[in-house]
Amino acid sequence: MKGIRGRYGQHRILESENGISMHLLELKLMSASTFFYFIEKYTFFIIKPLLGPQEIGVAVNEVAIEVATGSESIQFSTKEKAYDYLNEHICIRKHYVIQAIPVNPSTLSHCRYTLHRKSPTASWKIVNHLLINTNDISDFNIFLKWKLNKFLTSAVKRLGAAFPSCHTIVIEIANNGAGEFWLTDSILHERNSKWSQYHALYRKRSIRPMLPATELCTKNTLLAFLNIYPEVIIKPCVGQQGRGIVKISVTADYAYEVHEKQNRLVKDDYDQLFGYIAEHYLSIKDYIVQQRISLSELNGCPFDVRVITQLDGERWLATGMVVKVAAKDYFVSNRASKLLTMEKAIFQLESGVSSEQCAKWIEMICKKASKRLLKNNGGISIIGFDIGIDSKGAVWIIEGNYAPSLSMFYMFGNNEIHERISYYIKKHKKSD
Repeated sequence: MKGIRGRYGQHRILESENGISMHLLELKLMSASTFFYFIEKYTFFIIKPLLGPQEIGVAVNEVAIEVATGSESIQFSTKEKAYDYLNEHICIRKHYVIQAIPVNPSTLSHCRYTLHRKSPTASWKIVNHLLINTNDISDFNIFLKWKLNKFLTSAVKRLGAAFPSCHTIVIEIANNGAGEFWLTDSILHERNSKWSQYHALYRKRSIRPMLPATELCTKNTLLAFLNIYPEVIIKPCVGQQGRGIVKISVTADYAYEVHEKQNRLVKDDYDQLFGYIAEHYLSIKDYIVQQRISLSELNGCPFDVRVITQLDGERWLATGMVVKVAAKDYFVSNRASKLLTMEKAIFQLESGVSSEQCAKWIEMICKKASKRLLKNNGGISIIGFDIGIDSKGAVWIIEGNYAPSLSMFYMFGNNEIHERISYYIKKHKKSD
């Protein structure tokens, strides 16, 4: 199944249409024979896993074969030695593809385009344009821009038809500055992707002000966010229970502090920081970067609100709400030190805000977000929202989870909330 959804499967789908295939680069599953074939045919090519962000560059000349992994570059005298090294040390525990590069990669500009559709029947729209290197595709004339936009729309229509549950797709385009462009990558962001969920919610204007600023995490976007916000969060596009979430802060002396779980370290400059982030996080999964919301705190520990919404017929109900207080030295509440009712949490804040009003406002926001996510994805009957309240009392939608853990409601006080949630789960199953 992964092979079908991975790079090779997507390439096979796209190459079947002439108007798209002319902008594709030769791509094959990696083996000894295909590796040797690419060495004989191309001066440059790249190796990627079927799924995931890893990328290995290969350059061939008369003297040697150079393999660049990002952290190191090694030269080999024969194609056999190069393949054996890759097979034994780098391309392990995964299946890989090999993709041609038409020219010297240093001469190419790369841009990522995110295309999104609001519902399964809606049209695909370009909702994000992300520059990967210093060159810009905006140098294209009007005709070439129209040609590129038409190509992008055709490509995602083709992929969207093959993967009907996917409503957000990222397409990477390389161009040579002379009017030629090629599709170098396509990444499906399914409904469990935070990048897909962000765009589903962002399309609703009334929800938009409650979303933290968000972008795909690259060297350029991370630096841009750190230039705007004193603290940012990076998190994997697909992940649960707070794993892989990192807070990055700009220190008083303009260094960078990296904070994951209870661990902290400092990098002296941005190149050091990004090298560390790329090696330990971005090389493993696709990430987003977000503005960090300055959450309200209880006894020096930040907290957020977990809200369960459930579909009852055609209406959404808020069936559970609990405040999660982060453990000491943690910046996220996935590791909670205590669980509180909204009434107790607001009382301890001594903010003068009515806990009843706050709960009603949060409930209304979550119901509205639930309707939007259902329209985008369908097939959803329960969502667990993490809602933040900042130091000024503003409410933020941190994220929604379509398979939320319910154990905290069982452990919290009496079982009334858990029983209510369970009732609507059983009721929905009976109606299916």
